Amino acid sequence: MSPSTPLKWVKSKTTGQVSEIAVLAPIKLGRVPGERRTYEERLRFSIDNLTARVQQGIPIELDRIRTIHFGRMIIIRPEQFLVYSDVPGVVYDEVGGRKIPKPFDDYFPLETGGKSPTIHSWLLTLVEFDGDIRVYFRDIAQFIAEDFDMLFRNCEDFDTTRNFEGFWSWIKRYQIDTNLFYSRYGDLSVVRIKQLQDFKRRFDEFVAEVRPANGSRVKSLDDLFDQFLARTQQYAGDFPTGGGVYKSKS
Repeated sequence: MSPSTPLKWVKSKTTGQVSEIAVLAPIKLGRVPGERRTYEERLRFSIDNLTARVQQGIPIELDRIRTIHFGRMIIIRPEQFLVYSDVPGVVYDEVGGRKIPKPFDDYFPLETGGKSPTIHSWLLTLVEFDGDIRVYFRDIAQFIAEDFDMLFRNCEDFDTTRNFEGFWSWIKRYQIDTNLFYSRYGDLSVVRIKQLQDFKRRFDEFVAEVRPANGSRVKSLDDLFDQFLARTQQYAGDFPTGGGVYKSKS
């Protein structure tokens, strides 16, 4: 018996302190037991619900993970990744010399005149975050396990985030390599970006006080500046580096 080959897990890429992960997982085929929806339809409903809340400015559970820069979820259909293919059992339309697959529907099997191929839709999840990947997923498991499970229960082999080692193995099983990862602000954490945003807002308020729209001038600039420093003292020390207000000249 030949020795087993260890899994060669993909490694996330990092720029500065920002890391990435891309997970491509197959969506279950068929209908959800006890429902008239397919797994893909249930997944789309959950994603659409999250999207609607984000667009309306309603807080979502992901807001609890303070290290996330960006997150995307994309459902990739067979009609998309099978364009230009020639798969036996798949029915195509000829469009401008190109073979375009007819739409798949796992609620009603594709009528091919023969055995239908088993072809899944896939869920692509892309996230950019601060720090270590394993620490990030421990935060997921600790703070938003239920919401995460509601999405990924529609994918093959997924069990639950509550068994962290099993959850971690599932993530690594379906992680794919990111060929290019570019982060414009790799030296800035999400927390730091929020601090800079707040500092800019307070500075604009300070400028509006010392230079009002009516063109008048304040009598005591020093007092207003002291008040501004008091409001922004949490950013003091070597600003805009990772600690606060003044950058060291040494």
